[in-house]
Amino acid sequence: MRRALASMTALITVAVVGGVGPGIANADEPPPPPPPGSPVLGTPGRAYALGGAHVLGIPYDEYIMRTGADWFPGLDRQIVDYPAGQVQGHTLERLFPGIGAFGERFVPGLGLDGPSIGESVDIGTPNVVNAVRQGGRGTAIGLSEGAMVLNDVQAKLAYDPAAPPPDQLSFAMYGDPVGKHAFGESFLTQNFPVGSVVPSLDYRIPAPVESQYDTYQFVSAYDSIADWPDRPDNWMSVANAIVGLATGHTAVAFTTPSNVPPQNIRTTVNSRGAKTTTFMIPEEHLPLVLPFKYLGVDKNTLIELDKVLQPYVDAGYSRNDDPATAPITVDPVNGYDPAAVTAPATQAAFGGGSDPVSQLLAGLQYVVNHQG
Repeated sequence: MRRALASMTALITVAVVGGVGPGIANADEPPPPPPPGSPVLGTPGRAYALGGAHVLGIPYDEYIMRTGADWFPGLDRQIVDYPAGQVQGHTLERLFPGIGAFGERFVPGLGLDGPSIGESVDIGTPNVVNAVRQGGRGTAIGLSEGAMVLNDVQAKLAYDPAAPPPDQLSFAMYGDPVGKHAFGESFLTQNFPVGSVVPSLDYRIPAPVESQYDTYQFVSAYDSIADWPDRPDNWMSVANAIVGLATGHTAVAFTTPSNVPPQNIRTTVNSRGAKTTTFMIPEEHLPLVLPFKYLGVDKNTLIELDKVLQPYVDAGYSRNDDPATAPITVDPVNGYDPAAVTAPATQAAFGGGSDPVSQLLAGLQYVVNHQG
C-alpha cells in the first residue's frame, strides 16, 4: 500500500517550489540588527542561501533573501547559485524527445526539460562549500531543494579535515524533502530506502550522517514533502498533506518565532556534540480548511471546521497517539496564514494585491510580460 501511494503521489509531493535567482548576489543594504528578544539561532556572519526549484513565475531572489529573515536576522545574505532543477528534470524529454525546445518556443523559461534534482544537488554542494571557504563564518540556509543540497554539504564536510570548525558554521533547513525531524519525516525518506534512486529526480536517498554542525529544521505541519503521514492508508491525512504542500511548503520560510508554540520545539544532541533543533510551525487552520478562508468564510466557521476534521487528519500521524506529547498543528491565534506571510515577497517582485488570487495573477502577468 505504501509503495502504491508513493508511485501515485510522487510527482505531486516532490514538486519543489520556491526558487533561486542566478549568480551569487549580496543584499543591496546592510542587514538590520536582530530585534530585541529575538531567539539567538545560527552562526553570526554570512547567510549562504539557496532556494527551491527554479520555477517560472516565482520571485526567486525575493524569496531567498527573505527565507528565515525573522529567524536569522542580522546576517550578511548572499545567494549561492546552483541549477535548482525542477521535478521533471530530463523525464519529459526522455518520454517526448524535443518537448523542451517545443515549450521554449511558446513560453521561454517554461522548463519542460532541464537539469534534474540530482544533478542540481551535485553542482550545488561544491558551490556552497566554496562559498563558505571564501566567505567565512556564517549560517547556510536552504529552502526545499536547497535543503537537499545542504544535506549533501553536511555529508561532505562530516569528516573532512579541512572543514570549518563547528563554531564557524551552522545549517538551517526549511521544508527539507529528505529530512527526519523530531515529529516525523519526509515523504521521500518514508517511501524510498537509503541508496535507492527516486524516479524522475535522478536523486539517490542519502544515508543519515552525524554532522559536527548545529542544525535547525523548520517544518510546516502537514506539508506533504517534509511532514508526510506515517499512516498513509488514512486518506484524509494524505489529502490534507497534499494540500499542505501548496499552503505551507514554501511559506514556512517566511514565518516568525511568534508562530511556534514552546511544545513544538525539540532539540537533540548527537554523538559529536552537535544540536539539531526542530521547529514545527502550525498554520492557523488545516490546509483543507484554509481555502475556505480565501473564499470569504468567517473565522468562527473555519475554527468549527478544524474541530470536525482535525481528529481524522491527526489519526494519520502516530505522534498524536499520546496527547501529552503531541505538537500543536493548528493554531487559529498564533498560527500563520501562508498567503499573508508570502505576500511581501510576491508584491515586492510583481506588485499586485495580498490575497492569493492577486498574487497568482501578478506572477502570471509578469511571466507574460517577460517572455523574452
